[in-house]
Amino acid sequence: MSDFSYTKAGKAPVNGIEIYYETFGSPENPAILLIMGLDAQSVMFGEGFIKPLVEAGFYVIRFDNRDIGLSTWMNENWRRNKPYTLEDMAKDSVELLDFLQISKANILGVSMGGMIAQNIAIHYPEKVLTLTSIMSSGYTLNPKIAKNIKLRLALLALPFLIKRFYVKNKYTEHKVTVGSYLATYRMLRGNRFPFDEQYFRNIFTHSIEVRKGQNPRARYQQFCAIVASGSRLKKLHQIKAPTLVIHGNADPLVSHKHAEIYAPLIPNSELIIIEGMGHELPKPVLEVVLPKIISHLKR
Repeated sequence: MSDFSYTKAGKAPVNGIEIYYETFGSPENPAILLIMGLDAQSVMFGEGFIKPLVEAGFYVIRFDNRDIGLSTWMNENWRRNKPYTLEDMAKDSVELLDFLQISKANILGVSMGGMIAQNIAIHYPEKVLTLTSIMSSGYTLNPKIAKNIKLRLALLALPFLIKRFYVKNKYTEHKVTVGSYLATYRMLRGNRFPFDEQYFRNIFTHSIEVRKGQNPRARYQQFCAIVASGSRLKKLHQIKAPTLVIHGNADPLVSHKHAEIYAPLIPNSELIIIEGMGHELPKPVLEVVLPKIISHLKR
């Protein structure tokens, strides 16, 4: 068994669904729950992310969010006028910790996972040792981020439109192929670090061809959860856990302006802006941020 082999895996019955999880390291160590982003399986947290955490003395848990990977797909029971929310996904996460008999954990989320992590810290403070929110937002549709009045109006109208209309486009009807996901992630890179095509090809081949597959509706349904959940900006002051916010200033999907808005609203927070980083975590970035994350976890 290699050092990266999971110590435990299975499906946890939580919140009326099943969540697939894997754990790494010793359960005697402090726990860290890793929450992945929109339309992304837990295997996106690869060896380069997890192994340093295990070696630093942490018990690491990664899991597939609802609607993705080996967890329950919500397709048959999903309704556009009443979608599940980030709060529902936060409850999934907390009940997974309860299933694993973990009373408190360090919570780390990437992108949408950061939004879920914020919700956990707000609504379940007793479960949170520290919070780490990476390339995320306190309010995805914040009109203050928009560059012009047309985009601001579009952001304001989006919750109304999504609840009432379904428009077929590349976003809602995207192809589930290794090539299509490679193309998407190539667009998400920043302007400083090279795109590691072989790494992502291996990840998506495993996700699509080896695991259960990639739910073609996950991207839209999880985005609806983000929209339906609205803003957390007026609630972030409730977060008591020490918080680390990390964002790249070349993120083409979630502007670093989001981090500059929401990080100061969390009382005990630190903001790190990574020059040239996009909406991914390439190996050179991990070499920089993982020591900072580990230091933060040990506060």
